[in-house]
Amino acid sequence: MGATDTIPHRLLRQAVDRPSSIAYATKVDGAWQPTTWRVYVDQVRTAARAMIALGVPRGGKVAILGFNRPEWAIFDHAAMMVGGVPAGIYTTCSADEVQYIVHHSESVLLLVEDAAQLAKVTAKRDELPGLGHVVRMKGGMTASDALSWEDFLAKAANVTDRDLDERVDAIEQADLATLI
Repeated sequence: MGATDTIPHRLLRQAVDRPSSIAYATKVDGAWQPTTWRVYVDQVRTAARAMIALGVPRGGKVAILGFNRPEWAIFDHAAMMVGGVPAGIYTTCSADEVQYIVHHSESVLLLVEDAAQLAKVTAKRDELPGLGHVVRMKGGMTASDALSWEDFLAKAANVTDRDLDERVDAIEQADLATLI
């Protein structure tokens, strides 16, 4: 059994200790909509199960190319929860720089914010043999190899909570948490 004082374990404890407290809020039609810790942790667990379904292994790398949004944080914490390692990529990076980071981080899964960021990946897709899947945060894009956020989350249905809990339990304090 792994350590219990890791980022994923602390996140899980928030859902138990402060289930009704606000984890984050997003502006929808000009009004702030709160999300509780219980709901946030459920979102992270769903994304983590989807990552397992897409084959992200323990120690596997994932990358995130986009501005701060709930999906960014959910994906980041989900990667850690499966024992994976997230790497953030600046949206100001060129297609060549994105390719370099995704390739050299050995990312197997990539989350992109929008069409502009997806275009950078699409332009260099042939130079990213290790990249299995691309997920987009928000719609309006038509790329045959990019999953919508909703389609990505739907992959979670094929993975049990027990499968995820086994991943979380295997996390050690000395495990790599993130790439910067």
